[in-house]
Amino acid sequence: MRRLIVILVVAVYGTAALPAGAGTDAFSFVQVVEKEWTLTLSRPSVRAGSVSLELVNFGMDNHDLVVKGTKAGAKPLTFKQLDPRGRTERTLRLTPGRYALWCSIAGHKAKGMHATLIVTK
Repeated sequence: MRRLIVILVVAVYGTAALPAGAGTDAFSFVQVVEKEWTLTLSRPSVRAGSVSLELVNFGMDNHDLVVKGTKAGAKPLTFKQLDPRGRTERTLRLTPGRYALWCSIAGHKAKGMHATLIVTK
């Protein structure tokens, strides 16, 4: 019965009327924009599961990205260094928690190139 209701809601109102997560998998997308001296996320939080991170360098210097969970023992995930106007994308499997993101090139993090991504259940 629930499935029929979801199908009818989609048919009448489109997917915008569905509750968050109804009929979808846990795939999320976050764009990370780097430029001197900022690191900006397209959204502050995502749901746990497969998360596609697109890294874009809009700066005039090279930048990279490190993603590391804040829980003890978390291992960092490193994105390659990008030239100006460079772009790369990786899909990560993230569990609930907080993740620190930063540019690891000497001095860049201290100048403000860091952010926090929250992953919810």
